[in-house]
Amino acid sequence: MGRISKTITAYDKNCNEFNEKFSEFTPYIQKITEFINLLEPGMNVLDLGCGPGNVSRQLMLSGKRYVIQGIDLSEEMVKLARKNVPAGDFSCRDIREISYRDESFDVIFLSFCIVHLNETEMLDLLQKVSNYLREKGKLYLSFMEGKNDGFEKTSFSEEEIYYYYHSAQRVEKILNDNHLAIIEITKQAYQESDGSVTTDVFIFAEKY
Repeated sequence: MGRISKTITAYDKNCNEFNEKFSEFTPYIQKITEFINLLEPGMNVLDLGCGPGNVSRQLMLSGKRYVIQGIDLSEEMVKLARKNVPAGDFSCRDIREISYRDESFDVIFLSFCIVHLNETEMLDLLQKVSNYLREKGKLYLSFMEGKNDGFEKTSFSEEEIYYYYHSAQRVEKILNDNHLAIIEITKQAYQESDGSVTTDVFIFAEKY
């Protein structure tokens, strides 16, 4: 079983555990709230690697109205997203194979989804994202750094999931090379279930 299929199988099996852990996870909610404060009502939003719709749900709870599309490769996650955010449009697709017209969206979220993409896949996706954003469109991007790539057990899954740990410096360069100006970059320590510490990276960027 390949890294993607094994990872998606783990997410399918543990979608409820993931939803329970992260739907009210304060550090992530705070960062998304900060980002939402940059947005205007009525914006067209693309939530890539949407999982159970945690980001989209928070958008709707903000009191602002958005047009939301969400994509995830886990069928069970998509089912949860549709339940959690009935007003959203969620589909089970591979984010590596998406295709939209240029300048289709005002906002794109990549909340901990590039952690499952290798360097080439990540570069390709960020180039697409830049094309899909309108001028002054906003990007929310989060990922981890600080470990070696590979399969891991997690706090929500005994089944192993494959993670890539991208360099923040490398990601910043890719964004700058693709007309995405950094608004803010922050790092937070994340305590793993085995006692180790991973660095979560959060980037807000704007298309120019």
